[in-house]
Amino acid sequence: MSGWRARIGIISPVGETAERAFNMYAPEGVAINSTKIWFPGPSEEGLIHLGEQLESTASIFTKHRHDLVFFACTTGSLIKGLGYDQECIKKIESTSGARGLTTSTAVLEAFSKMGISTTAVITPYPESVNQAEKRFLEDNGIQVTNIQSLSGSPIKEVPNMSSGIVRIHKDAQDIEPSELYRAAKELERNGAESLFISCAGLNTMDIIEIMEQDFGIPVITSNQAGLWSSLRHCSVGTKIPRLGRLFTL
Repeated sequence: MSGWRARIGIISPVGETAERAFNMYAPEGVAINSTKIWFPGPSEEGLIHLGEQLESTASIFTKHRHDLVFFACTTGSLIKGLGYDQECIKKIESTSGARGLTTSTAVLEAFSKMGISTTAVITPYPESVNQAEKRFLEDNGIQVTNIQSLSGSPIKEVPNMSSGIVRIHKDAQDIEPSELYRAAKELERNGAESLFISCAGLNTMDIIEIMEQDFGIPVITSNQAGLWSSLRHCSVGTKIPRLGRLFTL
């Protein structure tokens, strides 16, 4: 029977990176079902619009039993600041009938479980979104020693929901893991107990172990933390050491 250990629903914006990560690394007996949410673009306004759709989107998971419904978007679940991730969880739970979880909540749980209070951060976001993420982390007790967007990536322009134009890096899912590794290696990490690679659209799972070996600090990524927290909330304790120190806990 599919999902005999746990059945997890995923709500994610465009792209398939989060679904790929969950399906590739979910332990035996864990079923993953996913649905999409309309994403107008990675501006602050666009990220806020994701949260406004959560209740209607989560309702699809009422058709079959789910143990947990996960919102797979880091900044979409923190963009309004302290406590916004919990607001998103309440929206999910109000219509899905299942326990809710967001990526930003999972990341905070990962930091807490590992006893980490400082981190350096790499993202594919515009600077305004970086600053929103920095505030969220620091308001939750995680000091951000450095936060930088990926450099050297082609830039494209997308319209936001009003009349402006937002300049962003190419789609996160198109950024190669080798680019992430090089960016992380060049990032100033002095004073950081950990490295956080933020964005559920980034392909990070296959390089976590390598980065931890090379950099000598724990590495937390959005999808790694999301999968770990989702499994633990569903009482699935499988350890996957190749996904980093977090997955040994």
